[in-house]
Amino acid sequence: MFKENFRFVSKITLIHLLTYTACGITFSMILKYQASLEVTEGFRDMNHIMVRLSPIFQVGRGILFGLVLLLIRNSFQGKKHDWLKLWFLIIAIGIFNTPATAPFSIEEFIYYEPSNIAWNLQLGGLAEILIQTLLFSFLSMRVIKHSSSK
Repeated sequence: MFKENFRFVSKITLIHLLTYTACGITFSMILKYQASLEVTEGFRDMNHIMVRLSPIFQVGRGILFGLVLLLIRNSFQGKKHDWLKLWFLIIAIGIFNTPATAPFSIEEFIYYEPSNIAWNLQLGGLAEILIQTLLFSFLSMRVIKHSSSK
C-alpha cells in the first residue's frame, strides 16, 4: 500500500513540476514578463536566485497536491468528466476562493486597491494559472485512471 501511494504521489508531483515549468517558461517568453517586472514594484527579477530555483520549491507543492489527491481520488475515480471536476475544485479553492489575499482571489478584490501592474502580468498570469491547472488536472486524472486500472 505504501509503495503504491508513494508512486502515486510521485507521479502527481512530476506532473505538477512539468506543467508548472512548461507553462511558466512559455508564458514568460510570450508575454515578456521580464520587461514588465522591471517597472513593477514588489516582484523579483526573473534572474533572481529564488525565481531560478522555483522549480525546486515546486516539489513541495507537488507533494501536497499528490497527498490531497490521494485522499480524494476515490471521489473522482471512474466518474464522468473527472478532470473537469478536479480543475473546478482547484480553481474554486486554490485560485478564486483561497483564504489568502492572492492574485485573482476574492480576498484580493476586497482588500487591495486596483494596481498599475502591467496587463500582461495580470491577464497573462491568470491565463497561465488557468492553463497550468487545466493541464495538471487532465494529466493527473489520466494517472489516477491508469493507476486504478492496474
